[in-house]
Amino acid sequence: MSHPSTQSIKQLLLGLVLLLGTGHSALSHAETGRYLVQVRAVSPERAGNYYTLLLQMILEASKKPGETIEIQLSDRQFTQARWIAEVQTGQFNEVLWTTTSKERERLLHPIRVPIFKGLLGKRFLVIRRKDEALFAKVHSKADLTELIAGQGAHWSDTDILEANGLPVTVGGGKETLYRMLKADRFDYFPRGVSEIYSEYEFMAENDLVVEKHLMLSYVMPIYYFVNKNNTELALRLEKGWNIILQNGQFNTFFFAHPRIKTAIEEYKKHKRTIIVLDNPYLPDYLPFDHPEYWMDLSAY
Repeated sequence: MSHPSTQSIKQLLLGLVLLLGTGHSALSHAETGRYLVQVRAVSPERAGNYYTLLLQMILEASKKPGETIEIQLSDRQFTQARWIAEVQTGQFNEVLWTTTSKERERLLHPIRVPIFKGLLGKRFLVIRRKDEALFAKVHSKADLTELIAGQGAHWSDTDILEANGLPVTVGGGKETLYRMLKADRFDYFPRGVSEIYSEYEFMAENDLVVEKHLMLSYVMPIYYFVNKNNTELALRLEKGWNIILQNGQFNTFFFAHPRIKTAIEEYKKHKRTIIVLDNPYLPDYLPFDHPEYWMDLSAY
């Protein structure tokens, strides 16, 4: 399988039509053939706009003849809790990406295809460089109970770690948490293997490193979500996902993206002990009956 270059990804990014400011409903553009989707996130993302590039690809695959897809981004960043509330009560074509849970699937309509093939639940530990010898002595979940993790408020990971008996200190966004780790406020910061690509800069600034021999593993797929009453947008996303999965377009995009390339390269550097955690907040149904939705990192 041939993969597009990083330049190709940049060109696709440049092809996004990004409208800033307050929006109009998609219906108001029906006569011009424009279909507007709102995303409560700013651009550009440090990690190459993975979420919006993929969203654009899905919508392009399912668009009507002669239709133009427009993604309107926010001019400010929303907290996850606020973003969920905005989509839950929103009147426009709003799309959210977040990890799934029983509560989130009660509030919103999930598009049940894991955006990162399940990799977000595979977690490297970012630690202080001076603590590498300390973490070399960690071999089990019981050993980790003697140390403190750092996580964000309203993040699913916080609840999962605590449910597994692991102490957690809660902070703000990831940049704040990196500074807190440097300041000895906690001992390690679990980061999804698909998140590491965009965060080496934070590590370098704070004399932090990716721990070399451990990885946490729990089931925590991240989906696109829409308002429960927006059946039309949900059907578009489900149709588009199905098309790009069947024609191989998603796999081509996925394996070429720097997020995934970096995750695989980082995983292959060292033999890792996998510490499996339970996620008691998962909904009753997960799409394990679709093996093509998931990636087995251990195959590398």
